[in-house]
Amino acid sequence: MKLNERSVAHYATCNSPPDKTGFLFKKGERNTAYHRRWFILKGNMLFYFEERESREPIGVIVLEGCTVELCESESEEFAFAVKFDCVKARVYKMAAESQAAMESWVKALSRASFDYMRLVVKELERQLEEVQGERLLQAKNKAKKHLSQAQGAEAGLRTAAITGPLQEGLSSRENGVSWSKNSGVANGVSEGCAWEGDCSVRAEGVRPPPVPPRRKTNGGSLESPVSPGTGCFSKLHDWYGKEVAELRIEWLQSK
Repeated sequence: MKLNERSVAHYATCNSPPDKTGFLFKKGERNTAYHRRWFILKGNMLFYFEERESREPIGVIVLEGCTVELCESESEEFAFAVKFDCVKARVYKMAAESQAAMESWVKALSRASFDYMRLVVKELERQLEEVQGERLLQAKNKAKKHLSQAQGAEAGLRTAAITGPLQEGLSSRENGVSWSKNSGVANGVSEGCAWEGDCSVRAEGVRPPPVPPRRKTNGGSLESPVSPGTGCFSKLHDWYGKEVAELRIEWLQSK
């Protein structure tokens, strides 16, 4: 890959915010000693400077398609390597000043490639689709619930509209005969006609309710043997007056 030196140098020192900055010890390719360098990570490009105040970088590492691995050598403390899949590709070895700094740099460099960003974008898209699908399903269920409630209410109104007049008609009729006092004649039965006696006019096909039989005394009289009938007021007055007179005589005799 060929890079324009001026464009790269301008991108390294421009005011765009970096992803990570800090000092690392970089192992040279020819001189295998470690040299302290200032590193700036922007996107998938890792720039390193000889000093922190340097105006131009002395090198850049394009991190696309790389893997970051920890060095197992005991002599290289807090060291890690940036490797590429190509056979002749160079292996960059660096070391941090502490365990925390090493872990932070390894994490940042592992996430710097566009391949990793593609995976992140796909995962976010998948999560977004799941959330949208759940919201769509919830909206459908909610709409179905409202629709069923509306249909139930409409069915209730229709039933009330049909059964209301029918119940009103049935409440004003019993055994096929109207008992309304406001109407003069209902189904051919006069208002003043009682079912107990013989009615001169009856509704056709309607039978009057049965009248319970009355008890008769030995003499054939309907009057009670204990007290006179309630039909005549004078009889009642004389009967109770006689009882009061007898009680008064008994009271006078007791004195």
